[in-house]
Amino acid sequence: MHGPPEPEELAASAAEFARGAGGILLGLFGKQVEVDYKDSGKTDPVSEADRASQAFLTRNTLARYPGHGVLGEEKPRDEAAARAEGAQAVPDYLWVLDPLDGTKNFLNGLAVWGCSVGVLRKGKPVAGAIFTPELGVTAGTVYRAWAGGGAWRGDHAIQVATEEKPTGRRISSLPGTYLTQFRPTGPLKQSGLGEVRAPGSITYELALVARGGLHYALFGAPSIWDVAAGVLLVKEAGGLPLVRRPGADLWDPFEAFYPEDDSPKSLDLARRWRRPLLAGNPSLGRFLAQNLRKVNRPTFWLRRRR
Repeated sequence: MHGPPEPEELAASAAEFARGAGGILLGLFGKQVEVDYKDSGKTDPVSEADRASQAFLTRNTLARYPGHGVLGEEKPRDEAAARAEGAQAVPDYLWVLDPLDGTKNFLNGLAVWGCSVGVLRKGKPVAGAIFTPELGVTAGTVYRAWAGGGAWRGDHAIQVATEEKPTGRRISSLPGTYLTQFRPTGPLKQSGLGEVRAPGSITYELALVARGGLHYALFGAPSIWDVAAGVLLVKEAGGLPLVRRPGADLWDPFEAFYPEDDSPKSLDLARRWRRPLLAGNPSLGRFLAQNLRKVNRPTFWLRRRR
């Protein structure tokens, strides 16, 4: 009788699946694809590429691990099918998929996007992989990590950047809506946030943090599929993912998306996870967390800065 799969095996499978989905995405990148929108304002697109990638990932995951669950960002188009999927119980092993993170970048021809495959065991990330396009690498790049096994970019071990304070010599990422969500205080207000970018793909950014390409990254309210693989990648690369405690300007080391003994009763409940997240090396992360404040009245604060 077979026991539970080892994290290294799960990471290898996640990398294989991410690579396959990445190939589908690269084949569609730069072409006209069908696009729908999840909102009436048509600001949240879901494309033919998102759906093709998720279908591939779901099919391959369930074929190899039939007793596991799958939570993908994209719900079925049919409402009855979406309700039935959302009502499914959450098993011990849950594969959390972001088939295409950075859809707007993808649709506009900007090669800053990623595909994320994270594996949770009772709410805790144990393996994951991220595919990203990369200049000069025709087939793209796959990052992978597993609990206790380090973080890898292809066959090379990676680690987070080591500088302990923000610096203009390094680039970092903040959400485009940073000014409406956070403000620096104390030493951080004096030193500044460093050289800042807003790349537009959380998955891509977490991969860059893990390999030291980004000094740190701050996310205002990512969803579980945005970060399921990336938080483990950063942690195994020597970093410290931090999540903001609800209702307080306190940040805790990320350990799991939900307590092992209090897991969500359905996939719909599991997909509700959203928390501010900060990723970088441990010293830098703690420095930022101690000196960042959540903005409770964003419109008032913006009015004062004008």
